[in-house]
Amino acid sequence: MDKQVLRFYGYFKEPVVESALEHYRVRKLVVLYYLEDQTINIIEPKETNSGTPQGIFLKRQAVLKEDGSGIALLPEDFSVGSNVVIYGKNIRLTDCDQYTREFYENLGMPQGSPESIPSDPYTTKTKAQVKKVKDTAMKEFLEKSLGGGRPKNQKQFLDNDRKVLRFYANSGENFIINYYLADDTLEVLESHYPNDGKIEFPIFLKRGKLPKRFAIGQPGQTPQEDHLKEYEIEPDMTINIFGRAFYIESADPFTANYYKENYSRIFPIGPTREPNPQEKSNIKVPPHNGIGSEEDSLGYVYRLVPKPPQKDYFKFIDNSHKILRWTARFNSPQPEDEERKFIVMFFLNDDTVQIHEMPQRNSGIHEGKFLTRGRYRNSTRNNEFFHPADFMVGSDLIINSYRFHIEGCDDHTRKWMQETFGTY
Repeated sequence: MDKQVLRFYGYFKEPVVESALEHYRVRKLVVLYYLEDQTINIIEPKETNSGTPQGIFLKRQAVLKEDGSGIALLPEDFSVGSNVVIYGKNIRLTDCDQYTREFYENLGMPQGSPESIPSDPYTTKTKAQVKKVKDTAMKEFLEKSLGGGRPKNQKQFLDNDRKVLRFYANSGENFIINYYLADDTLEVLESHYPNDGKIEFPIFLKRGKLPKRFAIGQPGQTPQEDHLKEYEIEPDMTINIFGRAFYIESADPFTANYYKENYSRIFPIGPTREPNPQEKSNIKVPPHNGIGSEEDSLGYVYRLVPKPPQKDYFKFIDNSHKILRWTARFNSPQPEDEERKFIVMFFLNDDTVQIHEMPQRNSGIHEGKFLTRGRYRNSTRNNEFFHPADFMVGSDLIINSYRFHIEGCDDHTRKWMQETFGTY
């Protein structure tokens, strides 16, 4: 019976005192009966405008019958259409889920048909809301008084919908002026270019009708004929927009053809002129001081707020456990270094190198980590980072100012080098 739960839906009426609106309230419940240990959990589902708390009504526990027999409630005590008393609450069971119905049918105890849950006075009064009636005439009057609303000429809107005149203007900076022929409104946008040092918030002036006079008492009181119209805009014209002068430099092809066909005016075609790019300064990269990785330190050179270096995620995952190992010795004329042996490890997931010194008895030198894992440069190959091709058996290397002679490698490394470079 593990994870097998019977689910019933029900309600009980809770009396309400000292209220003139209601005498009782209906509390809807979900009764869960766990067959594995005969425990009961009651949940009150969330409902809008119910006025009652939601959540766990009864924490999962074993519930005894109210007849004083000391016996816990059994599945036989639950049936759709009947009442069950739990801690003094007379709960009416109205329905159950499909699994519960199939469970009782197998026991020869089919459940009854679902019942409807009655409504209480509180729910009835809260749902009976008065519908708001929109006053279309008042709405249109307020929109017209503020300078908005539907266009005066409906034919103008239908003929010129989605037709926009675009002008490229200059007012110390580059701007784009859009004039909408559908309703004679105008908007001003900022013209951004790469690395202009400004926040990309293009709206400089919100779309609306542009009044010719700005010294007015209340907004929207300018007469309809005192707004700027498209036939008043001319080439090389300066438009005064709320006290700021905008010089018309050019227009887009649609705007130029519109004025040429309708008003015989010639507008130059072209976008706004971007300023000349600034000369890049020669950034001198200081030498790495050995603290942290070199890629991480370069972030402070190229950015004011550094970003973490990007890593090759797929390379890191595919080669997470692949390590190449070679045996090496010191390439030094010192006699005390002749017997010193090393293991050079190359990690393929991030191209790092680590050197471990092998133990030698009675040498007087401690074995263990000789070179910390990190990315090192090959001074004999244009100071580039070490690559597996640099570690060939019989070759001499300089790693972090130490000279090594590669003597051999393990079978895994030999097989990998042969598959990668063909011969080894």
